[in-house]
Amino acid sequence: MKIVFIGGRDIHTTGGIENYVRNLASELVRLGHEPIVFCESQRNGEEMYCGFRVIHQKSPKSRFLCKPLLSLKAMWHTIRHIKNVDIIHLNAWPPALWSPLGRLFGRACLLQGHGLEWCQSKYSPGQKKILQILEHYTAWATPNLIMCSDYQTQYFKKRYGYDAVTIPGAVILPDDEQPKSNVLERFGLQSKRYFLLLARLTEVKNPHYLISAFKKASHAGYSLVIAGDNNAQPDFVNSLHQLAAGRDDIVFTGAVFGADKEVLLRNAFAFCIPSTSEGLAITLMEAMSRKVPVIASDIPANRELLEKANALWVMPESEADLVKAIELAVDSPETLYGPVENNYQRIANEYTWPSVAKKYVEHIKTITKQ
Repeated sequence: MKIVFIGGRDIHTTGGIENYVRNLASELVRLGHEPIVFCESQRNGEEMYCGFRVIHQKSPKSRFLCKPLLSLKAMWHTIRHIKNVDIIHLNAWPPALWSPLGRLFGRACLLQGHGLEWCQSKYSPGQKKILQILEHYTAWATPNLIMCSDYQTQYFKKRYGYDAVTIPGAVILPDDEQPKSNVLERFGLQSKRYFLLLARLTEVKNPHYLISAFKKASHAGYSLVIAGDNNAQPDFVNSLHQLAAGRDDIVFTGAVFGADKEVLLRNAFAFCIPSTSEGLAITLMEAMSRKVPVIASDIPANRELLEKANALWVMPESEADLVKAIELAVDSPETLYGPVENNYQRIANEYTWPSVAKKYVEHIKTITKQ
């Protein structure tokens, strides 16, 4: 089958949607299918990447209009220039705005939900209402819905009466070969002596709460590593640096990729995911598959992956809970490390790309009637 993916930033970046599309497309190639990926980029052009075609679209200056405009451009390019497309896979609501256009020209379209955007705390009540209206419209305009978590699937059924199918993200299980990277040395870190937040630095991920809690907690000899960046919100990123000013035990690495990311994950004392909202976090799956203990916010998406006894839980946006979790982890590491084997098995059994890609293909066949 020929499957066109629209939505997401540069395929070489580490964001959740980009990770999902990159790994799913790579697995589809192995299964004999033909994925084509459109992505937001700093340039126009094309390349072959991991066996599939990538079409780069240069981003316009308007952050608000960027995704809708690029998605319209990608949809029109697909309609005019790409023949024999079996399905157009639209990632999140901005690309799905143009689902009716694709369907008008006889293209089957699929909306992939990656999270409930309106839940993010950075939006005002009015903005959240607008996002909910757009969510409703795009779900109505695209009859084929898949979500990355059962929580989202249930939400769409309860709120709108729409039937969606859950097809989660997944990870590649690590092998025994040690990746070659000097990232620990570069940043003065010691193995198993740092807490790690690995995420795009946005308000909804709550890095500010984690930094504030780490500054107040007792944790002699441990560091906090903030691995991520956000070029679209430089003021917020700068505020995090200011919040951590004067603290040698709070380390910003910027966005990390490849071996650097792998080494940071494998050597973390604990992985922190204190988000207010998530889709179904790939980084959490990666941490679990590397047998790294977890401090997680008590939200539905995290609960879907982690059982009650298999993490240290905090309420989202609770600095006090994070302080307690950090101190408990340091004082009683056996409490933290006890569940890691169970977490690994959960990922190995249910969240690997070969199994998820097969489920995806079987679902696509029901839409295209192949």
